[in-house]
Amino acid sequence: MPKKKLQQVAKQTSTPSDGQNVIWPSITVKEDLLCRELIPDQIYIIDVHLLRYSNVYRLKNSDPTPPPKRGEATRVNHRISFQSKDFALVLYNAISPHLPPLPSSETRATDVAPVGCNSNIRLYKYDPGQYFGAHYDDSVRDAATGWWSEWTILVYVTGHEDGVEGGETVFHQDVPGSKKKTEEIVPPLARGSVLIHRHGRACMLHEGREVKKGTKLVLRSDIMFARP
Repeated sequence: MPKKKLQQVAKQTSTPSDGQNVIWPSITVKEDLLCRELIPDQIYIIDVHLLRYSNVYRLKNSDPTPPPKRGEATRVNHRISFQSKDFALVLYNAISPHLPPLPSSETRATDVAPVGCNSNIRLYKYDPGQYFGAHYDDSVRDAATGWWSEWTILVYVTGHEDGVEGGETVFHQDVPGSKKKTEEIVPPLARGSVLIHRHGRACMLHEGREVKKGTKLVLRSDIMFARP
């Protein structure tokens, strides 16, 4: 795994609103879904139409992401975030039955386990020419519960089926025997699919490719861990 550099860390910098007036996307809970392992204990894909596209498209009040501060990755998109414990619970209940046991980076205790999704729900909108530079996702802690995040959740609301060209999330994996070469792991940008990857200390360097055509919409949360 490439060594982390200061300028490649992506932090959650916006303050979410309470989300009471948000028209939340409809989540479809399904059974017997296939979870594909791209890299063991690192990257997984659930191929499912999880969200209804029309509701999420209402991002007229989204704000452009501000220029990166020192130590942050370059991100060019529009975003909006809301605080919703109810939506986080629905999202977790929809995806958790289909996931394998997820490891934790916590080394001081062996009894930690995933407990839910981050209630800070983010919606990202990428138009042509917009992208997210190479970065690592940082872990966050919920001050109210003590939960901390270990895995990123990305739900692709739009994809190649909607005419989106580019915009894929690309992971850079070390090539054995080489200190500089990396191999690109590129999960498909498929509408409704769920990409889950490890973050914090175990995060792989990754980026969001520039969108060439169409509008890429992504819903973002995190899988939170805690001790019993």
